[in-house]
Amino acid sequence: MNATVRPVTDTNDPALIGIVPLFAAMHAEMAAQGMLLRLADGGALTWLDGVKGGLERFGRIAVAEADGGVIGFAHAAVKLAPEHLGGARTGHITHLYVAPARRRAGIARALAASLHGWLRDKEVASTELQVVRDNAAGLAFWRSVGYADELLQLRKF
Repeated sequence: MNATVRPVTDTNDPALIGIVPLFAAMHAEMAAQGMLLRLADGGALTWLDGVKGGLERFGRIAVAEADGGVIGFAHAAVKLAPEHLGGARTGHITHLYVAPARRRAGIARALAASLHGWLRDKEVASTELQVVRDNAAGLAFWRSVGYADELLQLRKF
């Protein structure tokens, strides 16, 4: 892997703005893979502004950097399961994306490991995530790092 993976701990970190085009590219790929909801105009910045408020308290952003820029990112959050399911602290990996030209070099694994370590430190009981229906590579990746199929999400408009 010829990239550096690190957490973003400061809301003024210039790497954060480097996530914006990657976030938009990720959503374009997810649309092609079957995601029915579309990213709103300015949605990447809206998402980024929303997660910055809980940075390192309720959420972690990790970035992968190479050649002076951000080539991948990942985000996880801590939440509580509903009381009827025990109310345990749960991790949720909300996004993980690596630029296509940089894939298959261990960067996604390093980003996931950064999130898993942080979630372990936050003492979560389990971690969940979602993968778009036709993202075979994403499903294979997450299964390879220990995740098991649990739910199938359906949507009606």
